[in-house]
Amino acid sequence: MEQLQRPGTFRNLWIISRFELVRLFQTPRGLMSIAAFAIIWYFILRYPIFKASQFVGIPGFRESVGDMFGQVGLSNLLEWPVAEFTVFWIFSVFLFPIFSLLITSDQTSSDRSRGTMRFITLRASRDSIFFGRFIGQLIIQALLLIGVLTATFFMSVWNNSLNWAEALDSAMIMGVNLMIVVLPFTAMMAFFSASVRSSRLAIILAIICWGLTVGLIGYLSYKWPIFENLIYIVPGRQLGDLIQSNDWATLQHAWLPVVQTVAFLFLGRTVLARSSL
Repeated sequence: MEQLQRPGTFRNLWIISRFELVRLFQTPRGLMSIAAFAIIWYFILRYPIFKASQFVGIPGFRESVGDMFGQVGLSNLLEWPVAEFTVFWIFSVFLFPIFSLLITSDQTSSDRSRGTMRFITLRASRDSIFFGRFIGQLIIQALLLIGVLTATFFMSVWNNSLNWAEALDSAMIMGVNLMIVVLPFTAMMAFFSASVRSSRLAIILAIICWGLTVGLIGYLSYKWPIFENLIYIVPGRQLGDLIQSNDWATLQHAWLPVVQTVAFLFLGRTVLARSSL
């Protein structure tokens, strides 16, 4: 029997990544996810960000709140030049990792559960499937992020058209940083998705393991301070430092999520390579 010819690695990566977009934009479940994401961010933009930005834009308010923020190490938070993006930054730094956990949980688990992974591996290697799904999820998150940033940009220009250049610069800086922020969370879900056969179970395991790891490290650090550096293995460790930074100086914290991403991808790729389909 003639052996099936596999396409090239890069072509496989593109085909599998593109299939993730098809699953999102051409299936009822995917469209419902987009609708839910849009509704959540509509209310966030319409009420907290729009209302709060009106107060942040008042010079006297900035000075009084700046003194209070300075006492807790958040004085740089108000250094963003556009009020709407200042408030957006507070919400997005913590919300996008949560969205990432939820929307990237089904990278390979459902295919293994249904048995379709066996058929996919006839035309693509496990590495191509694993990394292709990961890249596809990053593309999806980038598209969603661009949509939210665009809406925030137009909101800021609507409120003050003179701030368009500063708003565009802030959108670019925050977009780059937020994509770096979601990298380890997406990679972590790639690992858990390769470990179990249910996306729901992958989410539950990720939350439990994340919480137990933080708690255990906190306990060990309290007993033996030498263990406090173990917190760097936890995705999101840099978020507190990140929100205290502004402008392109925020990229000084990018090394940690990049290292965490590489580690999770290595673990996930190893698990998938050794698991039964």
